[in-house]
Amino acid sequence: MNIHPLEPLISQYLVEKDIVKETRELYQTVLKQYVNYLKDHQIMYAETSNILDYVEWKKEQGFSSGWIYQQISTVKGFYRYLKDNQLRLGLPRGYGQDIAETIKNVRVKPRLSKAILTPEQGKHLIECTKKNRKYIWQYRDYAMVYLMLTTALRSIEIRRARIKDLRFLHKDLVLYIQGKGKQSADDFVKIAPGVGEAIRDYLKKRKDKNPFLFVSHSQHSDAPYLCRTFFKSMFQRILKDCDLEDTKITPHSLRHSAATFNLLRGSSLESTRKFMRHTSSSVTMIYAHHINKMEDDSEKQIEDYILKGKTDE
Repeated sequence: MNIHPLEPLISQYLVEKDIVKETRELYQTVLKQYVNYLKDHQIMYAETSNILDYVEWKKEQGFSSGWIYQQISTVKGFYRYLKDNQLRLGLPRGYGQDIAETIKNVRVKPRLSKAILTPEQGKHLIECTKKNRKYIWQYRDYAMVYLMLTTALRSIEIRRARIKDLRFLHKDLVLYIQGKGKQSADDFVKIAPGVGEAIRDYLKKRKDKNPFLFVSHSQHSDAPYLCRTFFKSMFQRILKDCDLEDTKITPHSLRHSAATFNLLRGSSLESTRKFMRHTSSSVTMIYAHHINKMEDDSEKQIEDYILKGKTDE
């Protein structure tokens, strides 16, 4: 079998798919491997069982759960495209049925060199910092930790945030941020309901006119914004208070943890790339290899996953 019937359809699929260059190359690699398997096994028109056999074959070869996840996700997206466009593309009637629809994906096992929190530890960190609130700086710390753990904001983005950057966009509360290497607050993250409440509780206790969202409440500091070394000392105190010193996590670990939670709850690599504000999906691949869903409410879903164990998947 020199040319498989799916090969020209894959080319058209990739042309019509609204994705970045790196993602398109990844889709192409996965679908090429799948088609080569069909050709090697003389399978002209695949059935659900053939896809399952292909997945098992990949597992037997020792591929990671992340790559298996990527394979299943991409193949499912391709067959969904064929079903939705069967009439428009003039395809045989058999393509009107999505043969991959019932196939469930595998769970991705995180493989990060840096320490991250488990969902249970993330929940404990949020609940502990909330319970420990007494002084204004503890209200601030709780709001910051909660915000970072559900939005993957960097510490520098937290330091730069201003009160005016917190506003409503349609019906969603968002925080406009000045990202890494940016000169203005031209991007935003959605604020989950619990995080919004935590920030409001903190701001209610503020009596100053400082424009920054989070500020130092030390009598020895007159700087309008938090200094670079603030997060290290603040985080060490929080970990000690919450009995999480042995986790060896850092403030930046909250960003890694948020990305991992987003994937563990069933989100895609492309969604997580957008959530993390990565320019290339290859950077996001350190967390997992799953691409499919292009739109979701990552921030609220992560909050629900951590605190309630809820998932829409």
